[in-house]
Amino acid sequence: MTTHSSHTIAQYYDRNTRRFLMVGGSGSSYSIHRQLWGPGVRTTRDASEYINHLIAERIGEVRVGSELTILDMGCGVGGTLFHLALAFPHGELHGITISATQHDIANRISTQKGLEGRCHVHLGDFQSERLKIEADSIVAVESFVHAESLERFFVTTVAHLKAGGHLMLADDFLTEDTERRNATQLRQIADFKAGWRVPSLCSVDECVRVAAAVGLELVSNADLTPLIRLGRPRDRAIAILAPLFRALGLASVPFFGNMIGGGALQAGLADGLFSYRFLVFRKSTTTV
Repeated sequence: MTTHSSHTIAQYYDRNTRRFLMVGGSGSSYSIHRQLWGPGVRTTRDASEYINHLIAERIGEVRVGSELTILDMGCGVGGTLFHLALAFPHGELHGITISATQHDIANRISTQKGLEGRCHVHLGDFQSERLKIEADSIVAVESFVHAESLERFFVTTVAHLKAGGHLMLADDFLTEDTERRNATQLRQIADFKAGWRVPSLCSVDECVRVAAAVGLELVSNADLTPLIRLGRPRDRAIAILAPLFRALGLASVPFFGNMIGGGALQAGLADGLFSYRFLVFRKSTTTV
């Protein structure tokens, strides 16, 4: 089983974040997550912002009152956090990142945008319950898979979420029809988990089951995989180079690990091994 310590995940993002920002095409949206080419999207910046628009829409639908507290578990450099700060001008927003590099960049951008009074970026492990925040909505964009375990992620989420509050989770999942995986698929899964440091990769069914055990009910499940553009020139180059990097045993090096994991993810998405989902959960108002 692939396991990764908090230190190795922090190192992965410390070493890669500036490159993600430089080549990702997100521009001033400061997004380092998946580009989604949904309705109305015309540019890479739009595609980088698309998941933020979906999250803001759902929070707008479920919030009660004008004031609310939002927690972004795994906030990166704050792209989603800043988007939500503008969407909800009376909200108090908190983000937590394990990467010192991301923490420094996020705080600098927050100051530049004049949002430092409402956007609070914390350096630490989102699996820790030391952060004393009770949120109306919790956001986790491509951070859930980095958790030490599903159980720990959801226990921590419940500890931070108000009764009746919602968790918005966007991430990669194993598809449900892959019980009989061949050698190629097993290698793709192993390469993705090792390269991108994602020990909690799982199926949607397993995710929903573990969430339900701590009082989180699935409200909606949207498959966003068709909105991802596969086979870009950069992706084709990675597909060629990734097997070489893996053969040389370079997965532990953050730069090469990103290439190896990215190549496996692209192949797995194309083959239907992985899917990219947007799940919304609601915390029960009764004790589990």
